Amino acid sequence: MTAAAVIDLRGSGSTLTARLREETGLGLIELLISLLVLNLGIFATMGAFTSGAVAIRNASRVSTASALADKNIETFRDMSYTNASFAVGTTTANQTGADGRTYSVTTAITSGSQLTTGTYQGSAAVKVVTLTIKDAATGRTVYGPASTTFSQCAQDLTATACSS
Repeated sequence: MTAAAVIDLRGSGSTLTARLREETGLGLIELLISLLVLNLGIFATMGAFTSGAVAIRNASRVSTASALADKNIETFRDMSYTNASFAVGTTTANQTGADGRTYSVTTAITSGSQLTTGTYQGSAAVKVVTLTIKDAATGRTVYGPASTTFSQCAQDLTATACSS
């Protein structure tokens, strides 16, 4: 005897067949499936908003660190080449940005030369200022390293380090 012979669903008098053909409860199943699809869409939208908020927060930190770097470089541009603050070395100081967060600003000053051959000889007295800005709370680099060059000849063309 086969399984098909034991369970004959094709019979017209079977109560099991009649119950299987009824559509009661299908509305509830359709509702549950539609809620599942709706939840997937809502969770995807929430994920997009969350990642957008993280990106905006990181952009804000980079923007604040960039403004701090610009402020520090402009401080060096305003001072004399022979100023004691322009001494070769590395310093680290904490500064508070416009966003209220504390940033660790590392300033490395090295000396160098721009002497070249040809018609333009450059300067023998050059200082390179390199800034690296880190989030003081996490220690992660937010901006930099960014460097700029300062020449003694830019301030004093009569200096002995300048050649024509």
